[in-house]
Amino acid sequence: MKPHTIVWVTVIIYALYVAALIVFRLYPSDSDKLKIAQDSTPAATGRRVDNLWAYYLINEENPLPEDFTVGLEPVQGSFMLDERCAEYAKRMIADAAADGIELTVVSAYRSVQKQQENLESYIQRLRDAGYTSKDAKTLAEKEIALPYTSEHNAGLALDILTPDWWLTHDDVTADFEETEQFRWLSENADKYGFIMRYPKEYESVTGYVYEPWHYRFVGVYYAGKIKESGLPLEYFYKTNF
Repeated sequence: MKPHTIVWVTVIIYALYVAALIVFRLYPSDSDKLKIAQDSTPAATGRRVDNLWAYYLINEENPLPEDFTVGLEPVQGSFMLDERCAEYAKRMIADAAADGIELTVVSAYRSVQKQQENLESYIQRLRDAGYTSKDAKTLAEKEIALPYTSEHNAGLALDILTPDWWLTHDDVTADFEETEQFRWLSENADKYGFIMRYPKEYESVTGYVYEPWHYRFVGVYYAGKIKESGLPLEYFYKTNF
């Protein structure tokens, strides 16, 4: 091969390589997006921690700032999450489907305004059922977070039920724990960075009733550690930050 031919071949190969890098960065596949998220976060205590940005508390003692904003991406239908964790949720839903388990998202990101509307609506339902205004407010706030204190407001939480849930229920209830969807999530959700956020044994710690349908993204590393510990995020976060 002539020298000038070698030069041109080298130039062409390099140009193709650069073009491939550009395409990768502009149009990454789902698996590449997961890798990008993992590789772009810092290490903690000498170990790789994916999506460290998502590891924080959101509750009444730790509300979101009033100027909080978030970029959103759909995960199922019109339901959206923070664009940085949406691919994890989509992968989880797809892998569950591959195992014959259909995960149906019934709530994800909610605006602060929508949070307020949900709270007021539930308080009214309880009042209509005979509760005093004070008792209705107290009970409602154990089940629906105040605006700025909900993980849904941050775009980090999913409520998941069965596809046929509303055929036999008129509300989300703890018997979701009896479904194959719950069993699959209990076994696998941490692999995608999600934890079941409000465990039955720690209602007095989290401030909320047991919610086997509510899953919060904290990243794969911490999801695994939290699952292994058996502790709610409130306890785990205090000793692992």
